[in-house]
Amino acid sequence: MLDRRTLLSFTVLGAVPWPARAQKQYGPGVTDGEIRIGSTMPFSGPVSMLGTLGRAAAAYFAKINAEGGINGRKITLIQYDDGYTPTKAFEQTRKLVEQDEVLLIYETVGTATNNSIHRYLNGKKVPHLLIFSGASKWADPVNGPWTLSGMPSYNVEARIYGRWLLQNMPDAKVAVLLQNDDFGRDYLTGLKSALGDRAKTMIVAEATYEVTDPAIDSQIIALRASGANALFSLSNGKFTVQSIRKVHDIGWKPQMFLPLGSASLTSIIRPAGPEKAVGAITAAYAKSAADPQWANDPGIVALREFTKQWLPGQDPDDSLVAGGYSSAQVLTHILKQCGNNLTRENVMKQALSLRGFSTPTMLPGIVLNTAPDDYELFSQLQLQRFDGKSWVPFGALVSR
Repeated sequence: MLDRRTLLSFTVLGAVPWPARAQKQYGPGVTDGEIRIGSTMPFSGPVSMLGTLGRAAAAYFAKINAEGGINGRKITLIQYDDGYTPTKAFEQTRKLVEQDEVLLIYETVGTATNNSIHRYLNGKKVPHLLIFSGASKWADPVNGPWTLSGMPSYNVEARIYGRWLLQNMPDAKVAVLLQNDDFGRDYLTGLKSALGDRAKTMIVAEATYEVTDPAIDSQIIALRASGANALFSLSNGKFTVQSIRKVHDIGWKPQMFLPLGSASLTSIIRPAGPEKAVGAITAAYAKSAADPQWANDPGIVALREFTKQWLPGQDPDDSLVAGGYSSAQVLTHILKQCGNNLTRENVMKQALSLRGFSTPTMLPGIVLNTAPDDYELFSQLQLQRFDGKSWVPFGALVSR
């Protein structure tokens, strides 16, 4: 689906709340009746399953528009397919900014693709919000003051895994499969930071892959030969699926760790084979709709109802559906807080003024806090283990 454009243009109804009566200040893409935002998405390419994030967000804004919009304005979301390709992401982002004149760029996916547009958007002073990448560079108010990640940083997440390893498998021999870019390197840096001096002896093998590679079977075989009993698959999309399958199929049984963005039941675990992922560990900040303990939780019930009405055919158990849904709720909150001052400067001000905010699908105790000098959206995570059917939380919340 090339150059996919999604326009959400429902009629805005209802009373106008008090913020809309304040003095109006508008940036690009804003009128009395519209807020225009843009996004590129991997609707095609090696991680096309992540396009579910964009479809869920688009559906949520359609719902918001049908209910009257944000402060009386409809959301027009323009999405283009970037194929998970940096050059295409840059071309499509320039189109969104210079031709479509969007107020902000939202929820772009991938470290390499976001890296390709990071300098451009910061140079143009365009808010680059809630992106689906946890590279450490997005939490840098000096070099990227207009960029805010919507995920925990890879570095923070990996440090949490590393601390668990030291406490529970202190004699582990660790193998690492990593994507050969900032995504993989940030995770590895965080892991080594947590292990400290012991990293030199605990990490016995590393192997990389390129996103253009057809498969990673040879890397898994080489890592197994190291004698490792713990494996960090710092991978994305089809490569995570392949790593789970290959590890199981060759009879290797290491303690496997998966990034939280690569642990979707629908897009990763089920295609790999649930029986092949039993025992894997990942982190979470959201409730899993597939976990029976949340079956009657109001937030999960609302997610299921939303999916049924606005995303027919999508599986509400897919964490990517919940991710896009929750992310759109965070952006909705930010835009509501802007009131009638819908300039790019005020959008960033409100994005960096979150205080104890959470969405209904976030785990109990997980809240979002930001400040002008703190771009780390999440300060706590929950570890969870796959039991063959769902991700089961264990232990207390872990602070960064």
